[in-house]
Amino acid sequence: MRRTGHLWRTRSERDGSQEDQASIRRVLEAAFGTDAEANLVDDLRQDKEHWIPRYSVLGFTAAIPDSEFETTAAAHALLHRCMIDGQPGLMLAPTGVLPQHQGEGAGSAVIEAAIELAREDGEPFILVYGYPRFYPRFGFRAASEVGITADWAAETPALQVLILDNHATLPTGKVQLPSAYGI
Repeated sequence: MRRTGHLWRTRSERDGSQEDQASIRRVLEAAFGTDAEANLVDDLRQDKEHWIPRYSVLGFTAAIPDSEFETTAAAHALLHRCMIDGQPGLMLAPTGVLPQHQGEGAGSAVIEAAIELAREDGEPFILVYGYPRFYPRFGFRAASEVGITADWAAETPALQVLILDNHATLPTGKVQLPSAYGI
């Protein structure tokens, strides 16, 4: 369990935990108003080539006692494998926060925890396709600056990269997402 400040605790999804899976589904459905992102996570979970259980991170409010907090997830972030011209990378997607906790730091807590896990594991970089004004606070920058593109990325500035290892040689080319994305 990681403490990420006075409001949020994070931990990885427990492999095979129906409770965690239901909690993630609840968070994502509420955050997006659809089941598409929750279904994506369920499909990725079945894809052993792209799924890394440690990188499915839940966030819980620290105000709830330890004995109870694990049943009330407020946020979720996922890093999963993707490919860039045949070389593996990580993609941050999806990330969601229960509407009543948006703007309270829950999303940042789970994103920061996932990034830290990847950094601890020696991963060289993480990609995200998201708001160009939000993700730079974590160190993301335009992926096009390092030669990473994607045919599916309708908004080029939204495809961003966070370099975790400045000594690593980053792949260049097009991002291929897992088949769970249907593209």
